[in-house]
Formats: sequence, structure tokens, C-alpha cells
Amino acid sequence: MQTFSGYIRAFLSLAVLAGLAACGGGHSTVELGGKVTGLTRDGLALANGNSTITIPANATSYKFPDEIDNFADYNVTILSQPVGITCNLVNAKGSATGIPITWVNVSCSQNTYTLGGTITGLTAGPLVLVNGSDTVSISANSTSYVFPTAVAQGAVYGVAVLTQPPGLTCSVANGTAVMGQGNVTNVQVNCQ
Repeated sequence: MQTFSGYIRAFLSLAVLAGLAACGGGHSTVELGGKVTGLTRDGLALANGNSTITIPANATSYKFPDEIDNFADYNVTILSQPVGITCNLVNAKGSATGIPITWVNVSCSQNTYTLGGTITGLTAGPLVLVNGSDTVSISANSTSYVFPTAVAQGAVYGVAVLTQPPGLTCSVANGTAVMGQGNVTNVQVNCQ
């Protein structure tokens, strides 16, 4: 009788092991991805070794097309940035531990630059300049200015005189353009 019960125990043990393997015990790869915030333009591409992915504008998450081996290292890098946007990675390196990796997050923000220039002839003040809803008040004898709010790369700016200083008339040169990839310092104001 003991031999028969030994066979039954062995059979039941094999059945339990087969059941556990069917429940996921046999997976040897895991997914790699994460969340995305602030991506308003196309052009972001990521890599993990030879595996690459292009993430479209307004995506909120991503997953590499190739899974990685369980217990393998990963190192996600940025291959290309969208125009006018800078993206950064969080938790980009690590090792797979048997569960899907969903925490290699991407955070993107619009590139912005300061807007300003030079002033000549401002013997009285204040002079108030405007760019959209942003204003800057400039006191007498100032020779330069910078608006308090930076302008997004690719946005149109338009500097104009909102309030003339007492007894003077000021005009703006180079006041309208598209913000490039650097601070603008050549918007000239001439007062007479």
C-alpha cells in the first residue's frame, strides 16, 4: 500500500507544479515602459539597447515593442527630442525582477527663453512695454530691459509701447518675430 500512496503523492506533486507553471511561473521576459507627461509634439524617440520606440504627441504612456529578459539590466536613453521641447527620464536604469516594468517615466516641458533688449533716450519714466498680456515697467535712464515671463520656443512675440513716458515718444524696432532657440536681446526701444 505504501508504494501505491507514494505514486499518488508523486503524481499530485507533478500536477501542482504543472498548474503553477500554467499560472505564469514559466515567463522569462517582462514588458518595459512607463508614463509620459507634457509631450505636445511628435519627435521623441527612446532606446533600450537595440530596441527603439517613437512616442507620438499627447501620449500618456509607452511600452517598448520588445520585452526584456527576466533579471536582465535595462538602460533607457533618449535618441531624439521633439522640436522646442526637452524631455527627461526618471528611473531609466535597473534590473528586471519578474514583473512588468512600468516606472521608466518621461517628463517633457516646452523650451522657453527670455525676451528683452536695449533702450536709448529714456530720460523720464516710467515707460511700460507689453508683449501679449506680459508687461514690463522701465524707469528713467534705463538702458536695457527683460520681460518677466519667458516666451516658448516657436511662439510669436510682439513688443509694443503700452504707456509712453512723460514728455517723450518711444518706438520699438525688431519687436515682432518667432522665438528661436535662445534668449532675445535685440528688441530696441528708442525714445525722443
